[in-house]
Amino acid sequence: MRKVLLFLIFSFLACSLYAQNKIVRGKVISPEDGTGLPGVSVFVKGTSKGTVTDQEGSYQLEVASGENTLVFSFIGYITQEAAIDNREAINVTLQTDTKQLSEIVITGYTSVDKRLLNESVGVVKADAIKDLPVGSIDGILQGQTSGIQVSQNSGTPGGAMSVRIRGTTSINGSGQPLYVIDGIPVTTDDYAQVGYEGQGISALSDLNPNEVESFSVLKDAAAVAIYGARASNGVVLINTKRGKKGNSVIAFNTYQGVQQVWRTLDMLDKRQWMEYRNDLTDSEVYTEADMNDPTIPNTDWQDVIFRSAPMSSYDLSITGGDDKTKFFASGSYFQQDGIVIGSAFRRINARFNLDHRVNKKLNIGVSMGLTNSKSNRIEGDASLHGPLPNGISMPAIFPVYNDDGSYNQDGTYSNPVSIANEATNENFTYRVIGNVFAEYQILPGLTFTTKWGMDFYNLREHAFEFNTVQGQKYNGLGFETYTNALNLVSNNILRYEKSFDKHNVDVLLGYSFEKKQVRDIYIRGQDYASPDLQYLNSASTFVDPSASALDRGLRSFFGKANYNFDNKYLFGLSGRIDASTNFGENYKNGFFPAVSAAWRLSEESFIRDNVEQISQLKLRASYGLLGNDAAAPFQYASYYASGTYLGQPSLFADNMPNPNLKWESTVQFDLGLDVGLFDDKITVTLDYYNKQTKDLLLARPLPLSSGFSSVTENLGQLENQGVELTIGAGHDFGPVRWTTNLNLSANRNKVTKLYENQPIVDVGRGGNSVMVGQPLGIFYSLKSLGVDPSTGDIVYLDKNNDGIEDRVIVGNPQPKFIGGFTNTFAYAGFDLSVFLQFSYGNDIFNGSRLFLESLQGGDNQTTAVLRRWKNPGDITDIPRATLEPVAADNKRVSSRFIEDGSYLRIKNVTLGYNFNKELLERVHVSSLRLYVSAQNLFTFTQYSGLDPEVNYGGNDTYQVGTDFFTFPQARSLTIGLNLKF
Repeated sequence: MRKVLLFLIFSFLACSLYAQNKIVRGKVISPEDGTGLPGVSVFVKGTSKGTVTDQEGSYQLEVASGENTLVFSFIGYITQEAAIDNREAINVTLQTDTKQLSEIVITGYTSVDKRLLNESVGVVKADAIKDLPVGSIDGILQGQTSGIQVSQNSGTPGGAMSVRIRGTTSINGSGQPLYVIDGIPVTTDDYAQVGYEGQGISALSDLNPNEVESFSVLKDAAAVAIYGARASNGVVLINTKRGKKGNSVIAFNTYQGVQQVWRTLDMLDKRQWMEYRNDLTDSEVYTEADMNDPTIPNTDWQDVIFRSAPMSSYDLSITGGDDKTKFFASGSYFQQDGIVIGSAFRRINARFNLDHRVNKKLNIGVSMGLTNSKSNRIEGDASLHGPLPNGISMPAIFPVYNDDGSYNQDGTYSNPVSIANEATNENFTYRVIGNVFAEYQILPGLTFTTKWGMDFYNLREHAFEFNTVQGQKYNGLGFETYTNALNLVSNNILRYEKSFDKHNVDVLLGYSFEKKQVRDIYIRGQDYASPDLQYLNSASTFVDPSASALDRGLRSFFGKANYNFDNKYLFGLSGRIDASTNFGENYKNGFFPAVSAAWRLSEESFIRDNVEQISQLKLRASYGLLGNDAAAPFQYASYYASGTYLGQPSLFADNMPNPNLKWESTVQFDLGLDVGLFDDKITVTLDYYNKQTKDLLLARPLPLSSGFSSVTENLGQLENQGVELTIGAGHDFGPVRWTTNLNLSANRNKVTKLYENQPIVDVGRGGNSVMVGQPLGIFYSLKSLGVDPSTGDIVYLDKNNDGIEDRVIVGNPQPKFIGGFTNTFAYAGFDLSVFLQFSYGNDIFNGSRLFLESLQGGDNQTTAVLRRWKNPGDITDIPRATLEPVAADNKRVSSRFIEDGSYLRIKNVTLGYNFNKELLERVHVSSLRLYVSAQNLFTFTQYSGLDPEVNYGGNDTYQVGTDFFTFPQARSLTIGLNLKF
């Protein structure tokens, strides 16, 4: 009986205790669209008991008796309290806090409120780039955010660009950042096998800028370490547009434009050329009668090879959705003819993004982008068989056509029009970038996401010449290449978010793997029977056919943890372990950690309550280790090449293996300050960084007795230090709204170690060199002291007076400052945007002048040679014209051809008008905007070449700053329309 009584007493007490606790459920709703707000902190006032809302904004929380108040807190919204009383369901609509409203920034594998960001990230939104008539996504970034240098190597339609984030961190590896689209790393390599020097094929040109919602440029170690072995050059996250809840919106955007060359060179006309030739040969090659003979042409070859070129873009999209399903679909067509005859680029894109909520716990989605492009390339940079170099170098006395209509080939080089019209150089790409994903909520605050993606890239090159000088040399010359590159990616992430009292925790753990396959074929054919039979099956002779296969892989474990207390003290820790097939067993795995912290001083009472002008003040710091595996594969192992020996097939060792090869690694420190004044009407971001790169992969010379000339080892070191400044402001002057953004970047690059400190010299036409203690790619050559008035020849520096000219450092291709400056104005329905972009302090080697001011040979010359030396005592900077062999020294690579490459470019001016919405509603149109835009309107520079923004070496890391008949950028004028209904 006693046992029964005790059981009843304990049961009663337990039931009473349980009855004192209860579950409260509810939903937190956004005031903008009535949807649930995920990630809202919900906690019991006065306790550490709390939770966060799920993807639908729902929550549930156990509360005890006496706990009567719930607190709802979320950045950008006013904190709200709700009495529990006897309620078991409490729904709350949070109100926007305009003083705290902040944008969400996409970072590595996650997103974060900008005010809580303890990393250095540059953000470019779609609105900032919507009117720029730029065909590639990397070109869009130029001048838009600090710390990133985007150089358009040439004006070739669809051509490659060089992108550097906080300097260059490799010598023989890649200097390009990692590009990630919707969470999937994508192919950015140039797979062209038919060489056109600096005019490579950019895999990024296949991507449509109109599909992009935002860019996040990850710059410091804390932001990029989670990408590990490929992060030392920075990371660019590209987020495509997705569906939104609401009525379906159809958008049509188009522009039509025309492009023209913004500058031409002043070349000798017929009379000037004849006088020059008489002076050159010291004889009367041409008489006065010849100079006045109207039957001898006076051809302006630049007028022949440059043209007004059309460009156009059409983009149609539809977006919409409801509580369960959201979608975005688009299709676009882009066409750009080049300003040099024979060049063009065409691209067709399609995209479909879908997000679907299966139930309260499971979300699924798909992203798919399709591309087909065609480019017509022409030989140009560093070539003497292209329309541009041949046209500029052709003397005015030669006509384009003979009297019978055939091409005149009497000049020193092949007729440029014949090359443009008769040479076929077509490149076709087919590309698929896509992924599918699923996100499952295991528990409140705990989610698992898996994403599987692919990037398939197919490139076919077709080239053929018959009725050109080069084609006739080989009795017909053809090329056919195929390249298939397939990258498969899987990301699997477990994420936990928890808020209690003033503590906020966000932890992420992940596993990913990548497998990349590249297959290519190259065949060259000669001896064709007819110009109408231009494919390889019509060639009689095949030269150097080849095929290759490459498989690479990357396996990774990564993690990231962010903690903040009271949204005031922020701490972050991230890391990644990568295993790459690029390295052997000794160093296959690399660990890349980073740590960061930030202090929001504006949340401290001594500032918040006393300095009302400060709306945001945050101090940031980060430190971490980054890697770079973008090196030639499998150098750690022995591999073999095939050939013939005594007429029999054979194999031979092709490299010296090094099993101790490891990652190029970069240690980076960053210190940053974010300031907002007057409710963020003025914002300032300032960063200092220091990047120390070691274990650079370089070739160490070997004795020839080894059978090899060199072996690749981790030998070099580099340093990059810099400062970045971004200033934003906005103000209303009555009915006029003005906003401005200025970004400045200063990077100082220095080589700190090489093998036995031996320099790498004389790279490329400009004498680029790599030397300890100097910036990467400095110009190291002879220093011109000017023209000797007594002889008319160039005098070069002889430092030690031994009678031999000495090479010295004569220039630096690295800029001291780069930046962009944007101002926008809005009044009534009108808007005006002016965007300036600039580079200061960099030198350019004008290699074109080696021929155009050689005062020798058969090339046409610039009008600068009109002030050439002619008589003893003449004071001038241009040497004499003579065929004497000794005068060949006058055109040696030297400081004579080094010029200041600084420029200020009015990159874009756009004037638009938005029609009145009330009028548009009558015709069922939601918005209509017309605009006119000018690109590269004016360029202010002392550089004498066609364009100061050039590099004939393409994306090379240290063969930079050289112009050799490089395709210039165009000035364009476009008229556009934005329509929604």
